[in-house]
Amino acid sequence: MVIQNDTKNFIINNYFEIKEIKQNRDYEVRFVEIGNTKNLSGYILIKHNLESVSISKSRKKSKSHYSEVIFAGLRQPTKEISLSTYTILSNFIKRFKISDMDICFDGFSEIDISKRNFYKLSNEFQKYINSFKDAHIEKSTFYINQPSSVLSDADRFKKVVVYDKYLKENRYKKLDDELQRWKRLEVTIKVSFKFKGFNFDEYIQDIEITAKKFFNASSFSYEYLNLQNKLLTDKRTHKGLISL
Repeated sequence: MVIQNDTKNFIINNYFEIKEIKQNRDYEVRFVEIGNTKNLSGYILIKHNLESVSISKSRKKSKSHYSEVIFAGLRQPTKEISLSTYTILSNFIKRFKISDMDICFDGFSEIDISKRNFYKLSNEFQKYINSFKDAHIEKSTFYINQPSSVLSDADRFKKVVVYDKYLKENRYKKLDDELQRWKRLEVTIKVSFKFKGFNFDEYIQDIEITAKKFFNASSFSYEYLNLQNKLLTDKRTHKGLISL
């Protein structure tokens, strides 16, 4: 594997240059190709940022001793994900602890993610909002930072995000009009354990309660999530697969 300063994909390069590096104050983002390079799942992201520097300093190491390593784009229904991505991730999580992970629920909602609907969205997710200063809308994404709730197991919730998945995907691939109400609820969970040592079922249940309310849905399919879990923990499930 070779560490690169950019990718073959102009869209991914542009995304990190404009959004990740400038807005999130990452000092540097580098890439390693591991799969389908037409989308983000085909790369490992190696980020040198404020958090990695702080950890290095706290352990009396050089500033560049630790980096944040990210496997992204693992739930993209409109894109092909190579099995090699899961093979490498499976090996990785056996050796290292996970800092945090994103869990998402997709569905249809009539609520547009726009600033004019800020209070409507805030009401939908009010149990996670301590202060309105922790919630904001940027373009077609609603953010809740530092969420907490006495009504659910939100102690490990790092961020709650709701965004217009149709708008995001339609920029790169023309989608059917029937998907125009497609939204995604995504929760970042702090883990700090080996993957097998963390029971996140109770957190999924709490997110599902919120997702059912927002999407007005009675149930969700866990077929894909269960497949992902098996691919990460049981290599026997890799047999015969090339991509997802």
